Amino acid sequence: MEDLSLMTPSKKAIITTFTEYRDTLDAHYDQRERIIKCSRDITALSKKIVFALLRITQDSPEKVFKDAEAKHAQVLELFQKLSKELQGSDACRYNRQATPGIQEYIEAISLWHFLQHDRLITMDQVLDRLSVDGQPLVTVTDEDYLLGVSDLPGEVNRYCINAIGKGDHDAVKRCLEFLRLLKEGISMVMSTCHISELGKKQPVLNSSLEKIEKTYYSMAIRESELHSIGVMNVDNSEQANIIS
Repeated sequence: MEDLSLMTPSKKAIITTFTEYRDTLDAHYDQRERIIKCSRDITALSKKIVFALLRITQDSPEKVFKDAEAKHAQVLELFQKLSKELQGSDACRYNRQATPGIQEYIEAISLWHFLQHDRLITMDQVLDRLSVDGQPLVTVTDEDYLLGVSDLPGEVNRYCINAIGKGDHDAVKRCLEFLRLLKEGISMVMSTCHISELGKKQPVLNSSLEKIEKTYYSMAIRESELHSIGVMNVDNSEQANIIS
């Protein structure tokens, strides 16, 4: 590069200006890449929380939730790292790069909350889980929350499938009631505002709900048939005693 001291003042001013632009853009892209990487790490670890939670039909709840809590502590460390990159105006500037990890995290803790309480986690509860010393580590928008919980039906469906394998009919009923309420709430939101990504997630919700409904009805019919057979067997036994 030509020595600045040998340049004319006008040329020196131009070079200096473009050098500053270059440095600013380099800093922007470096920060953007750090946020993307952190968001991906949060996504990966949040998926591990989901996988751990889905083992609840095989392991004791205490063991499952303890494992999830350990992974959650690691996620919070990543959010603390992300928080440093999202100070001031950068929170809005880089929200698009951070939001995939935030939504995946919301999906994970939503499943956790459902398994513990049979309810949908609220926005305040999400912020409470994401807070240190009472202060949320990152900004969670209404859209982040809605898109995060709208991914929950697929995981509830997987939990339901595992529960069926263990003969837990009550879990199927709870999943059915929960998804019906979730669909009602999301439909209400969609009737008053337009979130394009939310509409794209509806087929999964509808499909999961339909599968669980069919499973529940099949189980109810099967139980009714077994009950009828049991009654018939009792009647036949009593008749045999009378005859003897």
